[in-house]
Amino acid sequence: MSFWWMIQSLLILWTVSVGSKKSNYEVRFESIDAVKGSTETLFLYQLRLLGRNRMINGTLIFLEDLDETFDVLFESHAFKNGYWVKGIVNAAASKPCEFFNRYYISFFLVKSTESNLPTTGAEMCPFRKGTYFVKNGVVSTEDWPPIVFKGLNRFTISYLKNGECVGGVQLTISIAEIIT
Repeated sequence: MSFWWMIQSLLILWTVSVGSKKSNYEVRFESIDAVKGSTETLFLYQLRLLGRNRMINGTLIFLEDLDETFDVLFESHAFKNGYWVKGIVNAAASKPCEFFNRYYISFFLVKSTESNLPTTGAEMCPFRKGTYFVKNGVVSTEDWPPIVFKGLNRFTISYLKNGECVGGVQLTISIAEIIT
Protein backbone atom coordinates (compact mmCIF):
# COMPACT_ATOMS: atom_id res chain seq x y z
CA MET A 1 0.00 0.00 0.00
CA SER A 2 2.78 2.51 0.80
CA PHE A 3 4.44 1.81 -2.59
CA TRP A 4 1.16 2.76 -4.32
CA TRP A 5 0.96 6.04 -2.37
CA MET A 6 4.59 6.81 -3.19
CA ILE A 7 3.92 6.34 -6.93
CA GLN A 8 0.79 8.54 -6.76
CA SER A 9 2.70 11.23 -4.84
CA LEU A 10 5.49 11.25 -7.42
CA LEU A 11 2.97 11.51 -10.26
CA ILE A 12 1.19 14.41 -8.55
CA LEU A 13 4.48 16.25 -7.92
CA TRP A 14 5.59 15.67 -11.51
CA THR A 15 2.25 16.96 -12.87
CA VAL A 16 2.43 20.09 -10.70
CA SER A 17 6.05 20.79 -11.69
CA VAL A 18 5.34 20.37 -15.42
CA GLY A 19 2.15 22.47 -15.23
CA SER A 20 3.83 25.29 -13.34
CA LYS A 21 6.49 25.96 -15.96
CA LYS A 22 5.99 29.24 -17.76
CA SER A 23 6.59 29.37 -21.49
CA ASN A 24 8.50 32.26 -22.99
CA TYR A 25 9.60 32.69 -26.55
CA GLU A 26 12.88 33.58 -28.12
CA VAL A 27 12.18 35.42 -31.33
CA ARG A 28 14.80 35.96 -34.01
CA PHE A 29 14.02 38.12 -37.00
CA GLU A 30 15.11 36.49 -40.22
CA SER A 31 13.94 39.22 -42.61
CA ILE A 32 11.84 42.37 -42.90
CA ASP A 33 10.61 43.25 -46.37
CA ALA A 34 8.46 46.10 -47.60
CA VAL A 35 5.21 45.25 -49.38
CA LYS A 36 4.80 47.43 -52.44
CA GLY A 37 1.43 48.80 -53.46
CA SER A 38 -0.45 47.59 -56.53
CA THR A 39 -0.38 50.97 -58.26
CA GLU A 40 1.08 53.32 -55.64
CA THR A 41 2.88 52.85 -52.33
CA LEU A 42 1.76 55.16 -49.52
CA PHE A 43 3.42 53.33 -46.62
CA LEU A 44 7.16 52.75 -46.99
CA TYR A 45 9.18 50.49 -44.72
CA GLN A 46 12.94 50.99 -44.93
CA LEU A 47 13.99 48.61 -42.20
CA ARG A 48 16.94 46.31 -41.75
CA LEU A 49 18.20 43.90 -39.14
CA LEU A 50 21.52 44.61 -37.47
CA GLY A 51 23.86 42.75 -35.17
CA ARG A 52 23.92 39.27 -33.78
CA ASN A 53 20.58 39.91 -32.07
CA ARG A 54 19.01 41.02 -35.38
CA MET A 55 17.55 44.22 -33.94
CA ILE A 56 15.18 46.34 -36.02
CA ASN A 57 16.65 49.57 -37.36
CA GLY A 58 15.44 52.05 -39.94
CA THR A 59 12.55 54.27 -40.92
CA LEU A 60 8.87 54.06 -41.75
CA ILE A 61 7.43 56.73 -44.01
CA PHE A 62 3.67 57.19 -44.05
CA LEU A 63 2.64 59.51 -46.89
CA GLU A 64 -0.99 59.67 -45.65
CA ASP A 65 -2.75 59.31 -42.32
CA LEU A 66 -3.58 55.64 -41.80
CA ASP A 67 -7.18 56.34 -40.78
CA GLU A 68 -10.47 54.48 -40.96
CA THR A 69 -10.71 54.96 -44.76
CA PHE A 70 -8.08 52.20 -45.03
CA ASP A 71 -8.31 48.50 -44.31
CA VAL A 72 -5.57 46.30 -42.87
CA LEU A 73 -5.10 42.75 -44.06
CA PHE A 74 -3.08 40.61 -41.66
CA GLU A 75 -1.92 37.15 -42.71
CA SER A 76 0.25 34.61 -40.93
CA HIS A 77 1.98 31.56 -42.36
CA ALA A 78 4.11 28.85 -40.76
CA PHE A 79 6.80 26.86 -42.53
CA LYS A 80 5.81 23.21 -42.13
CA ASN A 81 7.21 20.23 -44.03
CA GLY A 82 8.88 22.44 -46.65
CA TYR A 83 5.81 24.59 -47.39
CA TRP A 84 4.30 27.83 -46.12
CA VAL A 85 0.89 26.95 -44.64
CA LYS A 86 -1.75 29.39 -43.42
CA GLY A 87 -1.31 30.25 -39.76
CA ILE A 88 -3.91 30.54 -37.03
CA VAL A 89 -3.74 34.32 -36.56
CA ASN A 90 -5.30 36.11 -39.54
CA ALA A 91 -7.52 39.17 -39.87
CA ALA A 92 -9.39 39.89 -43.06
CA ALA A 93 -9.68 43.58 -43.85
CA SER A 94 -10.06 45.10 -40.39
CA LYS A 95 -9.89 48.81 -39.75
CA PRO A 96 -6.51 50.25 -38.63
CA CYS A 97 -7.60 51.14 -35.07
CA GLU A 98 -8.97 47.65 -34.53
CA PHE A 99 -5.81 46.07 -35.98
CA PHE A 100 -3.40 48.16 -33.89
CA ASN A 101 -5.36 47.63 -30.67
CA ARG A 102 -6.09 43.94 -31.17
CA TYR A 103 -2.92 42.63 -32.87
CA TYR A 104 -0.05 45.10 -33.06
CA ILE A 105 -0.03 46.30 -29.43
CA SER A 106 -0.63 42.79 -28.09
CA PHE A 107 1.76 40.80 -30.27
CA PHE A 108 4.09 42.96 -32.40
CA LEU A 109 4.80 46.12 -30.42
CA VAL A 110 8.34 47.23 -31.20
CA LYS A 111 10.18 48.25 -28.05
CA SER A 112 13.12 50.60 -28.38
CA THR A 113 14.66 53.31 -26.25
CA GLU A 114 15.42 55.31 -29.40
CA SER A 115 12.25 55.57 -31.47
CA ASN A 116 9.43 57.93 -32.25
CA LEU A 117 6.94 55.14 -33.08
CA PRO A 118 3.61 55.44 -31.27
CA THR A 119 3.25 52.94 -28.42
CA THR A 120 -0.42 53.18 -27.42
CA GLY A 121 -3.68 52.65 -29.25
CA ALA A 122 -4.65 56.29 -28.72
CA GLU A 123 -1.48 57.45 -30.48
CA MET A 124 -2.12 55.06 -33.38
CA CYS A 125 -5.72 56.05 -34.11
CA PRO A 126 -5.24 57.45 -36.64
CA PHE A 127 -1.60 56.65 -37.33
CA ARG A 128 -0.46 60.08 -38.54
CA LYS A 129 1.50 60.60 -41.73
CA GLY A 130 5.16 61.32 -41.20
CA THR A 131 8.57 59.75 -40.87
CA TYR A 132 9.16 57.40 -37.96
CA PHE A 133 12.41 55.81 -36.88
CA VAL A 134 13.46 52.90 -34.72
CA LYS A 135 16.92 52.01 -33.46
CA ASN A 136 17.75 48.66 -31.87
CA GLY A 137 14.11 47.63 -31.68
CA VAL A 138 12.85 44.30 -30.40
CA VAL A 139 9.37 42.78 -30.38
CA SER A 140 7.79 42.04 -27.02
CA THR A 141 6.74 38.39 -26.72
CA GLU A 142 5.40 38.64 -23.17
CA ASP A 143 1.74 38.30 -24.18
CA TRP A 144 2.08 35.67 -26.88
CA PRO A 145 -0.30 32.74 -26.47
CA PRO A 146 1.14 29.23 -26.04
CA ILE A 147 -0.40 28.19 -29.38
CA VAL A 148 1.99 30.08 -31.66
CA PHE A 149 3.81 27.86 -34.13
CA LYS A 150 7.41 27.22 -33.23
CA GLY A 151 9.93 27.48 -36.08
CA LEU A 152 9.74 29.83 -39.06
CA ASN A 153 6.71 32.13 -39.27
CA ARG A 154 5.83 34.82 -41.78
CA PHE A 155 3.50 37.71 -40.97
CA THR A 156 2.28 40.03 -43.72
CA ILE A 157 0.55 43.32 -42.98
CA SER A 158 -0.97 44.99 -46.04
CA TYR A 159 -2.75 48.34 -46.10
CA LEU A 160 -5.68 48.57 -48.52
CA LYS A 161 -7.45 51.60 -49.93
CA ASN A 162 -10.53 50.96 -52.06
CA GLY A 163 -9.56 47.30 -52.16
CA GLU A 164 -6.09 48.00 -53.61
CA CYS A 165 -2.85 47.35 -51.72
CA VAL A 166 -0.98 50.59 -51.01
CA GLY A 167 1.94 49.21 -49.00
CA GLY A 168 2.80 47.17 -45.97
CA VAL A 169 5.46 45.01 -44.39
CA GLN A 170 6.34 41.31 -44.26
CA LEU A 171 8.20 39.88 -41.27
CA THR A 172 9.81 36.44 -41.26
CA ILE A 173 10.76 35.28 -37.78
CA SER A 174 11.99 32.17 -36.07
CA ILE A 175 10.26 31.26 -32.80
CA ALA A 176 11.73 28.95 -30.18
CA GLU A 177 10.06 28.13 -26.87
CA ILE A 178 12.03 28.65 -23.67
CA ILE A 179 10.61 26.84 -20.64
CA THR A 180 11.51 28.33 -17.28
